[in-house]
Amino acid sequence: MNDFYHVCMTAHGEVLLRSEDDARDITNLIALSAFRSGTQILVDAIMSNHMHFIVLSENPARFVLSMRISITKHFNARHRRKGSLFDRKEFISRLEGARHITMAINYVLKNPVHHGQTSTPYSYKYSSANYLFADERGVTAPRLIARHTDDIRFIGSYFPKNAKVPETVAVDGDGMASRLSFEEIRLVESFYFTPNSFIYNMNRKTSDDWIKEQEQDNVKQVPITLELIEKGVKTETLKEMLKNENGLRFSRSVKSDTEVCQLVDNELISKYRAISIYCIDIKQRLQIALTLIKDYHIPMAVAARCSIVQPSELKKALENAIVIK
Repeated sequence: MNDFYHVCMTAHGEVLLRSEDDARDITNLIALSAFRSGTQILVDAIMSNHMHFIVLSENPARFVLSMRISITKHFNARHRRKGSLFDRKEFISRLEGARHITMAINYVLKNPVHHGQTSTPYSYKYSSANYLFADERGVTAPRLIARHTDDIRFIGSYFPKNAKVPETVAVDGDGMASRLSFEEIRLVESFYFTPNSFIYNMNRKTSDDWIKEQEQDNVKQVPITLELIEKGVKTETLKEMLKNENGLRFSRSVKSDTEVCQLVDNELISKYRAISIYCIDIKQRLQIALTLIKDYHIPMAVAARCSIVQPSELKKALENAIVIK
């Protein structure tokens, strides 16, 4: 029997989206995992070091396992990396009740806002937000290449070799699977009824009213809250997320993790004659992290993630003013 679930997978200390190519290929692998596991994805948000999904599935653990294996294999091959990529334990929580499901969808789509990546859910490229009620909001959809056209070879080049790509999958000009072709966009829209209701939910601020509305579902499940969606996150971090929700803290001048990783991968590692950040030693990675902080004014947490060093190691290097050659 299929049920609704919230699924979250985390890769602490890593950056999943080191490039636009990573975003494309991870999206395509997610689409394949959904089909392989018989999972229907309602919405997703692929963040720097974690991914959120609302799904309809009989066995969400099968969906997670497929993603864990395929994404890790791909990421390791591309970046010359070894070992596990995601944390050992994923978060899977069953959802019950229309209002509970809607609130979970709200939190997933607003995740980029809570993490300070964008000022609105619509301006984040790696989520489902901009696909919902697109026509009514005046969003121009990219030209899609369907599986049944003469461009099958083009589509296949952006999926693993010998992968059985479903005929329903369509990709854009960059080879990324369109969420319109592998997510239940129309089903999600039915939870909001109207475009105005959806827009309202994307703009409304977290409050006790969200809990009161869910109580009307009259189910045993505890209300969906930011604390539940971001299970395990420190209280101070949750407070920062709520501040980000107000939109006053977002700055376009702040580089995203992907932009910082591109700086590292395309420029800073060249002095070490390496093809990947994973191919240099810890001292060299610390030097790159220090360069990011001192020369590019990158926040320490971001510098640590993008350089693949522990924040504690980087903090010690900064405190002792170590110059690593």
